[in-house]
Amino acid sequence: MKKMNNKGFSLVELIVVVLIMAIIAVALAPQVMKWVENSRKSTDCNNYDSVVSAVNIALADEAVMAEVAAGDVTLQWAQNSAWSGAGTQLTAGIKRVLGDDFDDMRIKRTTDLAGVPYTITVKANGTVERTSAPTSNSVS
Repeated sequence: MKKMNNKGFSLVELIVVVLIMAIIAVALAPQVMKWVENSRKSTDCNNYDSVVSAVNIALADEAVMAEVAAGDVTLQWAQNSAWSGAGTQLTAGIKRVLGDDFDDMRIKRTTDLAGVPYTITVKANGTVERTSAPTSNSVS
């Protein structure tokens, strides 16, 4: 009797494996997209909270507080754009706290408040007010 050396898979076996992998990929794709969106929302919340904390720390600087005392200062952060609208001393104070990361922070969020600028207003008395902010409650 002749011994057969099977050293591979048959074409039918390969097609079945590829088909099963395709079915699994199609079934998991929506869930993976939800995970990506939740990750973006969490990143936005963390970035926003970091900037609010940096604003509070920057207000300890006398030059920054003098600029704020002259009138309300507003920071705006629209989707995929950098922070804008702050006074020069406040921006410099925030950059000292956050370093180079401040310029790289972007809103990645594509649902809910997409397109609505997130705003931080620093009042003349030194209080920080959040407007249209991402919150961890919005992360599902």
